[in-house]
Amino acid sequence: MLISAARLYCTDLRRLPKRGNVQYVVKEQKRRLFDEHLFRQEMDDVVPLKTALTTDSKVPRTPNRKREAETITQNFLPAKDVQVHIDADDGASHRKNGVQKRIMQKLKRGRFPVGGQLDLHNMNTETGHTALLEFISDAQGRALECVRIIHGKGLRSENGPRLKLLTRQVLRDHPQVLAFTACKPANGGTGAVDVLLKSI
Repeated sequence: MLISAARLYCTDLRRLPKRGNVQYVVKEQKRRLFDEHLFRQEMDDVVPLKTALTTDSKVPRTPNRKREAETITQNFLPAKDVQVHIDADDGASHRKNGVQKRIMQKLKRGRFPVGGQLDLHNMNTETGHTALLEFISDAQGRALECVRIIHGKGLRSENGPRLKLLTRQVLRDHPQVLAFTACKPANGGTGAVDVLLKSI
């Protein structure tokens, strides 16, 4: 049978009958058998590789982002005297070391999708400070990359733009904030900031 299969293999393809013919199907089967025989003949002296014993590995633990973000925020909480940090105007934007200029430009142009928003209007500095830290913690727990904080311009405040200065100082000092910048005029201008957060 193998000799006839070898003869078939060597015949001129022009002599083979057209597809659909029973003889063609039989010849194709013989050719496959011959190929399989040649393969087994070549692999006869091959020794299989020794494989390492497999161990039962545990399923990797998925990180609890919310708990990690809360821990970071709790460690960051400053002393009750938040008044000390808000006396100076810090500027409209800030970026930490390691954040590239092109990332900052992208943030300034509003190219990052805003995943969440916090409005600090009608809050005093103490409640605003607490709300701001909880919002950042929650945003990190939900793996948000960019958020918006509306602090207002402080034009109607008797003591000046205290929430604005508080927000900028907290964002500047917060370990999970990479950068922030004042929003585009259509999104609040200097009365709001877009914040780029670290991914946990």
